[in-house]
Amino acid sequence: MTEGKISRRYARAIFELAAGREEAVAAEIDGFLEAYEQPDLRHVLGNPAFNVERRKGIVAELAGRMGLSELTTHFVSLLLTRERLDGLPSIARRYHGLLDDARGRVNAKVLVSQPLADEQRESLASVVSRMTGKTAVLTEELDPSILGGIIVEVGGKVYDGSVRAQLHSLRQSIERTY
Repeated sequence: MTEGKISRRYARAIFELAAGREEAVAAEIDGFLEAYEQPDLRHVLGNPAFNVERRKGIVAELAGRMGLSELTTHFVSLLLTRERLDGLPSIARRYHGLLDDARGRVNAKVLVSQPLADEQRESLASVVSRMTGKTAVLTEELDPSILGGIIVEVGGKVYDGSVRAQLHSLRQSIERTY
């Protein structure tokens, strides 16, 4: 089974079990993921030299310190037992996707050469919301290489209105002519 299918199944399972407290579980998964990304913890939890019970004990202790729910603690322990803990970043992304779908939200990545003004951001969010029928959550990233304009990525589709893309298109048009 591919990594994508596995992470989708785990994300769906934890999402269904979290019924009514999906946002809280998302925050807990994110918190554990942040801790897990520390090299020392990742090394210990992924090291088969430590038996599974000892590693599960470390997870339980960490979860207790972090105040994680029993559901999230058991979920992370299950991932550890099944040697799937390295898939946690992918599972977390898919979980957030399920959560966004359930809440009627869509994430839009916006690349701009300089920060958007508040009214531009609101206008863009409104356009994306009308296009998708969902509430748009914009993530703005600065990329001076686009020169000007904007690139928006929504649901795997890229809308490129950058000056760089327009110049590239103009260049191709000129080259075809000559």
